[in-house]
Amino acid sequence: MKCFNHPDVEAVGTCKQCSKGLCSACAKDTGAGLVCSSACEEDLKIVRAMLERSRKIYPLAAKTHSRNAIWLTALALVFIVFGVISERGFLSRYLIAFGVVVLLGAVFSAFNSRRLAKL
Repeated sequence: MKCFNHPDVEAVGTCKQCSKGLCSACAKDTGAGLVCSSACEEDLKIVRAMLERSRKIYPLAAKTHSRNAIWLTALALVFIVFGVISERGFLSRYLIAFGVVVLLGAVFSAFNSRRLAKL
């Protein structure tokens, strides 16, 4: 591969951001890869910052899903208990059915919490 800026010189690497071939005179090492310009260096810093935030968010997401599962379970139990206590036919069945749906949401949230914790 030849250098993007110097077509007669062999490239020593490629820009981490735009994938242009770079010779040793054009390449700037950032520690995270080679870049060809200050614009690509800034873009690379932004991408690296987003990746770091993404790595940090997984443990927080797992905790949030666990907390949601607890609240959804409590809410589901409230609906189911009021459905059982209620003496009205349709309302009773509706509250129990709604409680079961919310309980399924709690199970789904707990499953996602465990899955995210493993990542």
